[in-house]
Amino acid sequence: MDDYGFVAENDYGSVSISSVYKVLVFSERGQFRIQSRFTDKPGKGQFNFAKPILTVEPPQIFLRTISASHDNLGLYISIEGSSGNWTGFHVTSAVRGGSVLQDYLTGFVSCKYSDQQSDAEFGMEVRDGQEQIVYVSSDRVVRFGKFAKKWTVARGTFIDTYYSDVVIDTSDFICVSSMDRGIMWFANNSQYAGITILDGGVPVLQIFNQKQYLDRFYWQGSDGFFLGVPVCKFPIERYYN
Repeated sequence: MDDYGFVAENDYGSVSISSVYKVLVFSERGQFRIQSRFTDKPGKGQFNFAKPILTVEPPQIFLRTISASHDNLGLYISIEGSSGNWTGFHVTSAVRGGSVLQDYLTGFVSCKYSDQQSDAEFGMEVRDGQEQIVYVSSDRVVRFGKFAKKWTVARGTFIDTYYSDVVIDTSDFICVSSMDRGIMWFANNSQYAGITILDGGVPVLQIFNQKQYLDRFYWQGSDGFFLGVPVCKFPIERYYN
């Protein structure tokens, strides 16, 4: 089947919808807390979606810190449910130092690939070669603001930190779905790995890897480390439940 779709343009940019490529759209937004019961244990946070997400692919979760008990926050995420029935997510967090329990109010936006027919009387649908929904005109398409593409590595005795090349605004949401503990990303030399979204009291995008074997050497090195992490803004007047 030939590729078809449409392109919409205005003074701020353009959106291209194709019958070949799936379209990431807004699903839900909300807030949840990340908290700990002990100062020397990880924090936990969890959220159940209002409606299960029925796509084969897992949803993409974007986070931003609203208020924080500490000036830093690192975490990794796990999606709950299974393919075709994603029900929510939970996060595991870590902070550095201090005798204060973790307590973070965190905003999230969940996004999915378009999969539902519109219930509106009028509108437009784009389907793929298998007659599956690719886009409906009632969808709110996710527009990526920026991507972290270049990383600078700082090696430590116990933890390696990868600093991204993007500046994060307080209104930015960082996609954390790409780092679900992430231990295989580091050739199994990892107790756990995750994303730091707050450091020194300001939003950042960093990757940390707590190493498992302190004396292991990699002949491959880590130069040319590439991982594209999207960062988006989700203005409430456009992306609402």
